[in-house]
Amino acid sequence: MDKYFIEAKASRMKNQEALSVVNDLLKLTRSILKECDKDPDLNDLAIKHLLNQKELLEKLKDILS
Repeated sequence: MDKYFIEAKASRMKNQEALSVVNDLLKLTRSILKECDKDPDLNDLAIKHLLNQKELLEKLKDILS
């Protein structure tokens, strides 16, 4: 196989993995925010989630580097 073809395929796989991580983060964030709308006492949960999200986004940055 051509080296360019292999590199292009690896790049597409990285992009797909990155999109999957972003979609998962969006789904989780949407779910948590809906719960916080129902019960403001859950705001601590939202803060914890955002801190976890920061870690996941850092992993995403590593995937794309």
